[in-house]
Amino acid sequence: MKVYIFLNSGIARKGFYKEHFYSSKENSDKIICVNGGYLIARSSDVHPHYVIGDLDSLKGDVIDQGPELIKYPEEKDFSDFELALQKASELKPETIYVYGALGGRKDHEIINILLLAYSNINAVFIEEQIEIYNVIEKLNIHEKKGYICSLISFGAPCLVKKMEGFKYILKEEFLEPSSRGLSNIIIDNEACIHTGKGNLIVIVSRNIL
Repeated sequence: MKVYIFLNSGIARKGFYKEHFYSSKENSDKIICVNGGYLIARSSDVHPHYVIGDLDSLKGDVIDQGPELIKYPEEKDFSDFELALQKASELKPETIYVYGALGGRKDHEIINILLLAYSNINAVFIEEQIEIYNVIEKLNIHEKKGYICSLISFGAPCLVKKMEGFKYILKEEFLEPSSRGLSNIIIDNEACIHTGKGNLIVIVSRNIL
C-alpha cells in the first residue's frame, strides 16, 4: 500500500500530478491532502481520504463530503506537512509519494527536504523535472539513464556501502555532509544505492546539458 500526499506548492505543469497518480495508484492506496493541496488534488480528479492542517486556505464549503478532516490550530509546533507525514506513517505504507513539496517558500522547501531525510519510511518528492528520495538501506532507480543524480548526507556522515549503474561509484565510504556526492550521472536503466548508518537524500533530475 502506498500513501500519496498533496501539498499546495509544486513546480510541475498542469496535469502532471494527475498523470503520475493514475499511472501508479492501486485500489488500496490512501490519499492525504494538506490545506490547499486539496484543491490541487480535486483539480486532478483525485478524491482524498484525509484533509490535514489548519485549513486556513479552505474557507467555506469548498471541501466535499467524504474525506476525514483533521484540523489543527494555526499556531502549532509542527508544520502541516510534518503532521501529514505522521498520519501517513500511522497507515504503515511501503512508500509515500509527495506532490507539491518544492517550489514554495524556501524555508518551507528546506524543511520539507529535512523531514524527508529523517523519515523512517521510504518516501519521494515527485515533480516533473526532479525527484528527491530518502534512502532506507536500499534505493532502486528505474528508467533514469542519463539523469543527473546527487547524493547528500544529512546531520552526520552516511555510509554508502555500494552503488550500481552510476558513472562515479562510492563503495564502503562514509559520505560527509559536503559536495562529495554532487552531480553524478546515471548510466544504466537500473541503478541502485545501498546504505548503512546515516541519513541520505538522493536528488534525480533531468540532464539539461
